[in-house]
Order: sequence, then C-alpha cells, then structure tokens
Amino acid sequence: MKSMLKMVFKSFIMLSLFFTGSLGIGQKILYTYAQNAEPKFMLSGGNITGLCHDIIQKLNEELASQGIRIEYKSKELKSISEIFDALSKDEIQIFIGAAHSKERESCTTYLQPPLYGLREMFLVNSNDVMKFAEKRYVKIGVIGGTVTSESLPAIALRQEVVPFKNITEAIKALERKEIDTVFYSSLTLGYMLKNSRGKFEILKGPSEKYYHYIVLSKSVSKDVVAKIETALKKLHRNGVVDKIIKKYDLENFVQPGNVVEILTVDWKPYEWYDTVKKDWVGVDVDVVRSVLSKMGYEIAFFTFPWSRCVELMKIGAYDGIMSLRITQERLAFLSFPEEPLSTGKDVLFKLKNSKINLSRLEDIPSSVLCGYTEGYAYGDWFWNAKFKKIAVPDDVTGFKLLQGGRIQLFVCNLLVGKQLAKDLGIEVQPSPVFGEKMIYYLAFSKNYQGSYLSNVFPQRLKEFKLTDEYLKILKGYGITYDDFWR
Repeated sequence: MKSMLKMVFKSFIMLSLFFTGSLGIGQKILYTYAQNAEPKFMLSGGNITGLCHDIIQKLNEELASQGIRIEYKSKELKSISEIFDALSKDEIQIFIGAAHSKERESCTTYLQPPLYGLREMFLVNSNDVMKFAEKRYVKIGVIGGTVTSESLPAIALRQEVVPFKNITEAIKALERKEIDTVFYSSLTLGYMLKNSRGKFEILKGPSEKYYHYIVLSKSVSKDVVAKIETALKKLHRNGVVDKIIKKYDLENFVQPGNVVEILTVDWKPYEWYDTVKKDWVGVDVDVVRSVLSKMGYEIAFFTFPWSRCVELMKIGAYDGIMSLRITQERLAFLSFPEEPLSTGKDVLFKLKNSKINLSRLEDIPSSVLCGYTEGYAYGDWFWNAKFKKIAVPDDVTGFKLLQGGRIQLFVCNLLVGKQLAKDLGIEVQPSPVFGEKMIYYLAFSKNYQGSYLSNVFPQRLKEFKLTDEYLKILKGYGITYDDFWR
C-alpha cells in the first residue's frame, strides 16, 4: 500500500513539474521600455505607472491565455529616440504609444487599430496668453526626435525652435520664460494643463489629429502580431482604453483609437442632424456607421459650414469628410477609397411659377442669377453656363434666397433640392440633368490612419452593398438600388 502511495505521489510531482515547466518554457516574453513622457509613463516610488503602463497591464491580462507577456527591460525612462533605436536592434520587441513616421515604419511594425487619437497643442503661461497674438518673434520648445517636433506649424512671422530632451525640461524652460510656448501632444500637454492649477493655458485653434500605436520590432512573428492586434481590438470593444483615458481625466484631449471623427453638413436625405433623435441620420450616415462598426470602429460626426469642413481637412484636423466628389484639388489633401458611397444628380431649381425655360441650358438668359453652395464641386456644365452665379454658404440659404426672389435659380442635388423645397413649403421645378451623374465618397485624411482606412473601407463597403441590410437602409429613405447604381 505504501509502495503504491509513493508511486502515485511521485507521479503527481512529475506531472506538476511537467506542466509548470511547460508554462514557463512556452511563454513568449516581449521586452519594452517606458518613455520619459508624462502621463504615458511615470515613476512613482520607483515603480512605473501611467496611461500606457495601464494599457500594458490590460494587454497582459488578455495575452496570458496566449502565452505572451510584455515586461519592462528596465525601470529607467527613455527618450523616444532611444526606444526606436532599441526596437531596431531588437534590444526590446514592443513599445506602447508611438506616433507614426515613414522612417520609423521602415524598421518596425505598426499595429492596427491605433491605441488612441490625439492632437498637437501649444501650451503657454496663463499671464502671456493675451500678449501672445501680438508677438512677431517666438521661441517654441519641442521634444527632440519626436514626430510632433517635425510637424511644427508657423504661428509667427519669425520663430525659433528650441529642442529639449524631455517634457520636464521644456516645461521648466517655459516657467522661467526662456521660451514662449511648448508644442507637443494633447495627451501630455493636456495632462500638464489639468495639473497646473491655472498656471498654463492652451492656444485656441484647430490642429492636426494623429494617433499613437503599438509598435513591434521586425523580429516578432506574424502569429504574435495577430494575437496582440486581437487583444487590442478586444480592449477597444470592451471600452477598456476609454476607461483608462477617463481615469487620467483626459477625455477632452485624447480619444480611443477606434473612434473615427467625420465631418459633414445637413444634406437630407444623405445626411442631416435629427433634432428629435439628437443624432445624425441619413442614407450615407447609416451606411457608413454600419460598415465602420462592423470593422470595430465607433463614429463621431461633426459639422461646420461646408467650406470650413474642407479647410479643416486640409490640415488633417479630422479623420474623414462626407459626402463629396473627387477633384484634383481635393486629391492633394484627401485619400479617396475606390468604392463610392452614393450617387446623385445636380440640376437647376426654379420656383414653379417662374417663366424661365429650363428645357435647354443654352436658352437660359445670361442675365439670370443662379446661386450655388460655396466649396461644392459642380460639373463643368454649370461653370460653363452663361448665366450669372453667386456663392451662398449652404443649400438651405440658397433655397431661401430662391423663395424670396433674391435669385432666380439654384443648383442643387436633385434629391436634396426636392427635400429642401418640401421642408420650406415652396413649389419648385427642377431642370433636366445637364451633366454627368455625381459620384460621392467618404474621403479620409491623407495621413497614416487615413490611408489605412481608405484601403480597408472600400472592400467592406462593397460587400455591404450586396446585403439585405443595405437595401433596407435605402428603402427607409425612399431610395432604390437603381436610383444610385443604374
């Protein structure tokens, strides 16, 4: 009996050692460094803390079942230049929280989706804000070797760039008034602003949106890359990254990386803000929201006058803009997907009791005044027409001017014009279609993330158009498949 118990005990010990050894041997350790950039990484009592540290902890929880773990190579905070040098040499295999650049991409692997989105900011001393606009010469502190330092916009007639090793040194120089402002990410400067007790303020104005990513050394296998991407998507899906951002009270400065910000205007039935639902609706809105949500993204819509929307996209302040045509000018600052979002036909509208003959473009007198929306891309037929033209801020203004007799014609999308006339309670008559069918797109910012979305989105959109869900959306707005695509 004792002999049998000894054998069972021995077998148990051997089995335990086998499984313990297997777990240890099979675990993949990815080493990383912490960056000297608050609040991404910080030291507290000799231990690393911070927003990106919290993300690492949550990633490790997700990756534990995959036998993957992220560990710090040391507790020393490094500069971003030192970190990418270590990645290129395979001294470390992963870093959490890096902006994209082509140079960095050549020696590392960037993961999708991004960790979080942020913007560039100027931080100034509070008592210098009013005087700042009058300065003709400014000293701007930047963090050397960062992507932000390479995208500094012009804010004065003359400006001197002063590089610093880290944000702490830059802030101290700002406090001593050795520099006039610090230019860096909204993540770090937003955190500094929150904790400054009114000592600092930010300069108001739109700025470029960009992202921070998980970056891996080229030595990491595709299998491991895929597992980390899956873990990150799960963190976004479960709102984990959003909760971490809110933990640091940074929701006004940073957004989860799966949030896509899109500019648009009221343009019923394609897109408009429903004051009852207090949300954006419309055929294009519903389609975009459905496709991007299936890709794991959340959509936030914003609106400004159309010309303002276009200008904001020129500086990359938002992720996308809809619904618009391709033009040579727009190709310079927008990335267009191959698959169109919708179509339409531009026509001329007149009041129903007007005696202007719209049957032929050539028959419209040159004295007739026709309104058009500033910034819209109309066909050559419109610009070549002999009648007078006047720009207005939007289609609603155009129809109100038409209603009041201030203009005799207004050019507009056929579906949009009919809906506007109905909403305003006026009777109008559209002209025949003089030009080609208009093809509309959701265009993305011409940066790393925008290029990625413009490559992935079209295939998903193409597949979605073959579904019953797509036909149901069209039907809900009184549109048929043939209206758009035949």
